Amino acid sequence: MQLFKKLLNILGQAERSRARVDNPFLVPLEFESLKRELNIVEQARRHGEQGYPPVEATRLTAIEEQIRTTLESERHKVLAWAEARIALVQTRLTALDIVGTVKRCGEFDQAFERAAQDLLNNYAVRLQRLEYRAREREAELCALRAQNHAGYGKQQKRRNEALGVYQDEIADVRNELMALKHEFLEQLESDVLACNEQLVRYQSVLDEKRNLKPRLASGLNKAEMVMAGLVQCYRAENQLHRNGRRVPAYFSDSIVLQSLALPDSNTAEDEVNLALQQQALTQLIEQLEPIRGRIQSSFFQKYNQLMPLSWLPEYPPAMENRIAAEPV
Repeated sequence: MQLFKKLLNILGQAERSRARVDNPFLVPLEFESLKRELNIVEQARRHGEQGYPPVEATRLTAIEEQIRTTLESERHKVLAWAEARIALVQTRLTALDIVGTVKRCGEFDQAFERAAQDLLNNYAVRLQRLEYRAREREAELCALRAQNHAGYGKQQKRRNEALGVYQDEIADVRNELMALKHEFLEQLESDVLACNEQLVRYQSVLDEKRNLKPRLASGLNKAEMVMAGLVQCYRAENQLHRNGRRVPAYFSDSIVLQSLALPDSNTAEDEVNLALQQQALTQLIEQLEPIRGRIQSSFFQKYNQLMPLSWLPEYPPAMENRIAAEPV
């Protein structure tokens, strides 16, 4: 059972160690835990009873050096976490920037104009060919009618079939054009909503970046305080068990830690970007109705270019009603 508990304890320490590498704030430094882990009290007593370190000593003992090294390592973990976090936060801020999306939304009417024209261009040759065939059949029908030719009924059927194919194609293109308009209007609304949501997330991530500097300072300061406490614990316990023998003069000195180059977490540029994005989104929202209006106007213009051949005298009424329906 004791062995099992020891194994669980070892596994727990390993897990906490991995967690501290990922985020040292998840498993905060514990003074008592480190004191036990480094066996400070026992070593201080033994050293004190032995009169170690001698009064003339100027260098740190092995246990003091171990304390310094351990806490230096903790400070570097905190620093590495902060550097990685700042880089991640900056990447997220860049990804959440809405200026590009806002600019694209402001040009949706122009984009629709191009897409609608491309759609008409793609069908232009086929529509011309079908229209030519319908007109050709109409001309043939008119010629037979003028001659009172016996094949008039058969030719009329051919004319109506050619006309039906053309009118159906016109209806299909109009439907595609209408679907394209709805797609652009829905995408415009979706993008504006997404911009607003991204702006909220941008503010949240920016708040996180603002808090990184004090969190980093807090983590580094805590490591220094824990180190100072552990060193003081060792020296006080050592002195208590020296049986009147003097302690080295350096026991009165603090241990100097390495200076660290702190990462840049300044948010001034991000604050400016936030203000620019807020202004851009406000201006876009003010322009939404004019943009929608221009898309609708462009749609009607293209829609009306797709005119059915209603001038034909034998035009089937049912088909005319379907094709000539007002666009939605």
